[in-house]
Amino acid sequence: MLVNSGKSSALKGDRGMKEKYSMFRFVFASLACCLLAAALITGCGGGNNPSGPSSSTTAAAAFDNFPANATGSVTLNGLLVDLTTQNLINSPDAEIYVTIEYIGTTYKKTVAAVENRAFTFFELPEGQYMITVEDKGGVYDPSNPLIQEFSAGKVNLTVPLSPKTGTATTSTLNFFATVLDASLKNPIMFATVDVTIENINNLTFQATTIKTGEFSLLGLASGTYTVKISKDGYVEVSKTLIISDKIMFGNQEIVAADIATFKDGGGTSRTGYYLGELLMSPKFTNTGGLAGILLDANKNPIPSTTKLDLIYLKTPKDPVGPGTIIPNVKPNVLGYVSFKNLPAGEYVLAEANDYVTPAINWTASATYDADGNISGWAFTPASKLVTRIWLSVTPGLVTPIPEQE
Repeated sequence: MLVNSGKSSALKGDRGMKEKYSMFRFVFASLACCLLAAALITGCGGGNNPSGPSSSTTAAAAFDNFPANATGSVTLNGLLVDLTTQNLINSPDAEIYVTIEYIGTTYKKTVAAVENRAFTFFELPEGQYMITVEDKGGVYDPSNPLIQEFSAGKVNLTVPLSPKTGTATTSTLNFFATVLDASLKNPIMFATVDVTIENINNLTFQATTIKTGEFSLLGLASGTYTVKISKDGYVEVSKTLIISDKIMFGNQEIVAADIATFKDGGGTSRTGYYLGELLMSPKFTNTGGLAGILLDANKNPIPSTTKLDLIYLKTPKDPVGPGTIIPNVKPNVLGYVSFKNLPAGEYVLAEANDYVTPAINWTASATYDADGNISGWAFTPASKLVTRIWLSVTPGLVTPIPEQE
């Protein structure tokens, strides 16, 4: 059960969330002025940028491998934070690069961070991106990959980096937790974790849950943090993490017995404190959902170019038969698909009919019992089924898509 961590902490966290964007604009304005001065008089550390600020101001849409139907225009502004100092990175020895990947396409772009602390991508199409940060200077560990959905407009993002200090120490600690569906207890992947550092700056950085539902926070210094977890279709969860002479997560004390090994989003083995399971409740009560990773026969994610139909059957014996409820769905590059607000019933994913040139076709045929009544429905050819079994959707629940054997 999740318990509120106290009125004063909640109010403090709300204030931090309200102030973070005004602080973000102030930092970027100051940084822009500083970089202009650096260009003119080589001050403000301007000579330490490994490849110059121009490398991070290219319009991403100028590159030719975005999908032709991509729409919208997103400006992504990013800041890089040192979790030990809880401030923007200020290391002349670092050589930090930021990579964005448009999930489901071949688009991938890497730029050098300006002064190792900021980056910008212009004219990005709307869509889902994976962001990773690497320090080729060897001062900081790579960031955990972030999965973010961007809509048209300006997007502000803060990415935390931990100095290469090895395993957790008493001055900088690692933490991890598991996010689960409150009803089915299945892992929730790609939930966004916003962490606000409640100091004078109230900086907020982001993390993302992985396939196991886990997220990790690496190299946190002493202080108070507000951890907010959100996912489309779920009720938001917020808790306070206090790191001082003892560690408190909400009303739970985290002790040495909670130290365990885990893998971060990049697959690196770490040691840190386990914060436990965080349960998220679906928002909808009259409809349900489906979510999971689709694998091929070799247990690899199916290609992101695969077109799928989500097919609906009210009941297994429904005389009307299956019908396409959502056509031409594509998984992301990890094979992940997610559906919300689905009516109760049975669902299956099949390779899509091509509604322009029907090169990939499926048909559903009724099966009958000894009395001549419909006992179910079968697909022809059965090989077109991707999930291969019908999945039941119940109002108020998100049904996990099982891994296929």
